[in-house]
Amino acid sequence: MALVSCVLLALETATPLLTPVRSMLGSVVAPLHFIAALPHSVAGAATESVRSRATLISRNAELERELLSLRGEVSRYEAVLRENTRLRELLESGARLQRDRLLAELVGTSVAPIEIVVNKGRLSGVGVGQTVIDSAGLFGQVVATSALTSRILLITDPTHAVPVRVLRNGVTGIAAGAGRGRLRMKDVGVTVDIVEGDRLLTSGLGGRFPDGYPVGVVESVDRDPTEPFAEIAVRPYAALETSRQVLVISAAAPPVGLDQVGTPANLGSQSVEQRQDGPP
Repeated sequence: MALVSCVLLALETATPLLTPVRSMLGSVVAPLHFIAALPHSVAGAATESVRSRATLISRNAELERELLSLRGEVSRYEAVLRENTRLRELLESGARLQRDRLLAELVGTSVAPIEIVVNKGRLSGVGVGQTVIDSAGLFGQVVATSALTSRILLITDPTHAVPVRVLRNGVTGIAAGAGRGRLRMKDVGVTVDIVEGDRLLTSGLGGRFPDGYPVGVVESVDRDPTEPFAEIAVRPYAALETSRQVLVISAAAPPVGLDQVGTPANLGSQSVEQRQDGPP
């Protein structure tokens, strides 16, 4: 066998006789080389695929974390932007009144009566009877104060009422609280010119509330010919359920002898200016 190998090597080196044979054998053996290398190639490709998939999963998880983080930052930014917008509108609405105003923040609520508690009291200059607004319209009035906090009766409380006028034609009336976030016009005759969509402003009558501040919009008017008065539902402009900041507006007390429309009915004979919580 060794002798045959030596002879073939000599022939390969000395003559080209074995070149066609070598070429033919190379063609026959090439598929065997491919088959022999196939497991290694498949294993390498599989390993690379797994490595690439793991990299993609890791990168995808990282991108998702970054996305969630950015969404959180955007949400906080939008919340701050909305808050700044509300505060700017609130301060601008107060500036239109050209009166002293004090920014206060809600710290508590009650259901009956419908009141909120704000973080400003007598030490900040808040007094009973002062008007309270938000960026959209009339919010209520201060009914009790302590040194550091004040209670504000909302305009939708059934004991609250405010004199109003219709922007379209100047018709005056009383908008009383009806609960459930609504007002109603009191004692309006069926022939009075008030229609759905009319905007109501404070009339200033009685001196309790500043004149010309938005109160609400007429939602519905129900006239029954057999009844002397129409049923008029009003939606307040103020965001009574969502506002977090309000403005307390300084206003002069009503002249003696005038009917104090807007004074809560449950105060009885006690003057609203005299009602206070806490030590004097």
